[in-house]
Amino acid sequence: MKILIYNRNSESINLRRMGLLLEGDIVADLRAGYALYLTHEKGNAKGKEIAHVCMPRPIADFLQLGPAAFDILNVTHEMLNKLARSDRAATGLDGEPLFSPFKECRLHAPLRPSKIIAVGLNYREHMKEGGFASPMKVPSAWIKANSSIIGPTRDIEKPAIVHQLDYETELAVVIGQRCKNVPEEKAYDVIAGYMVANDISARDIIKVERQEGNQLLGKMFDTFFATGPWIVTKDEIPDPMNLAIMTRVNGETRQNSNTGDMIWSIPKLIAYLSQMTLEPGDVISTGTPEGVALGRKPAQTPWWLREGDLLESEVEKIGVLRNKIVAESTMERSWRW
Repeated sequence: MKILIYNRNSESINLRRMGLLLEGDIVADLRAGYALYLTHEKGNAKGKEIAHVCMPRPIADFLQLGPAAFDILNVTHEMLNKLARSDRAATGLDGEPLFSPFKECRLHAPLRPSKIIAVGLNYREHMKEGGFASPMKVPSAWIKANSSIIGPTRDIEKPAIVHQLDYETELAVVIGQRCKNVPEEKAYDVIAGYMVANDISARDIIKVERQEGNQLLGKMFDTFFATGPWIVTKDEIPDPMNLAIMTRVNGETRQNSNTGDMIWSIPKLIAYLSQMTLEPGDVISTGTPEGVALGRKPAQTPWWLREGDLLESEVEKIGVLRNKIVAESTMERSWRW
């Protein structure tokens, strides 16, 4: 299943609906569909009220239900798929459309998790590209602020002070249950699904920060974590360690690798990171492969992102993010670099 956050183009951009992407590029309203299921198929007179309680707009809150969340998803998905085949004009209990053409919908970031754990230096060829030594004894990782999150089509704002803006397409893992100290052999049990992410990086700012033993704003300016376009549930990705991963800028391929090149596999990352409590909806962004702008040699044409560039981030079996690079919306600065 593909779970997404959307609104119809005819609605306010501030409205958020949780939906399912069905065959035929149809988006189904998940809450309205579950209310209909409870009322018509289960005969529950309080179907609408129950659906509102069980299916809050934020997907992270919905995942707090644990296994029950996927029971709800499965029965609602089955009903909506059948209904979409027979009656695309079907409505919910309040007369609202259940189905919308994908082209008439605006997608938003699927999640705003309590924490994003970003992993660095996790692809062998990326390590070689950067001239780094052999893998470290533990994964390189840090917490990324959720204020940096944007959706699959929103613009990425390039701060005026940044001259070396870089891309990092990554496979993002979405945690599905509260867990701690998860052994490798049980790691996939705690996963809800997967997204595409791009960990945007201001390399010149990072350089200044690292000289002081720090790394913060170079990875965390607003709009520096593009995500989506939806969450693909783990049952649709039987082997996440064998997925093509690509980046294109203005149609030119910059990164083209496979998740099998990871140094620390997803089970190893979860075993390491779950030494702290992981919550439903938390995101682990598993690192980027070779082909970043930072890896270019002095004699090569620079690949830094510029205003007007179209950045496409793709992971096989999940989808593509398409984000345009624009100038930041405010020129006010509270710090002189």
